[in-house]
Amino acid sequence: MLVVFVAGCGPRTPTRGRIPRRPAAPGAAPIQPPPRPQYTAVGPRRVSAKPGRDVTRDPLTGRIVADTDEDEAMALRFAEQARRELEKGTTSRAFVLLDAAIERSPDSVAPYVIRARAFLAEGSAARARSDLHRAVDLEPSPAWLAEAVAVNGEAFELEGNTDAAVAAYRRALSISAANVTARDALRRLSGP
Repeated sequence: MLVVFVAGCGPRTPTRGRIPRRPAAPGAAPIQPPPRPQYTAVGPRRVSAKPGRDVTRDPLTGRIVADTDEDEAMALRFAEQARRELEKGTTSRAFVLLDAAIERSPDSVAPYVIRARAFLAEGSAARARSDLHRAVDLEPSPAWLAEAVAVNGEAFELEGNTDAAVAAYRRALSISAANVTARDALRRLSGP
């Protein structure tokens, strides 16, 4: 008896097609649903393809909250200081800070990506790639994954492989359209 009841509960044919909308009042414009966002599928996550804010450019110390592990907090502070040193052009101090950050929290993605930038500033694409591989192995957020791919594009550029660099930058933008590194590089490579 229960089987008959369950089998008879739904429509005999599945509902397909557009769901009819209630007509608008006479003279009023029809109500349209908001447009659906466009997505780019990346791995197990779906990432918005719309450009937004590149969170990799935000201060790393802003990620420290009350329940952040002490080692992770120190690693983020060191990495932020190292980022400032790189902006000033001081790679030796940046390496000291980044090595300390990685020692304190080897599972933190940001220090590896920033140290890869430092290696590129020193002209070592191979060592930069080694750090980028470590960062990607830690399964970073889409924003940091895009940054790692974009920095890999910079490594290709350093080696003189412009085609691979452009492909990496495009891949980075497909992961996160907000990635500033890839956007700026593509603008620069496309010429005036």
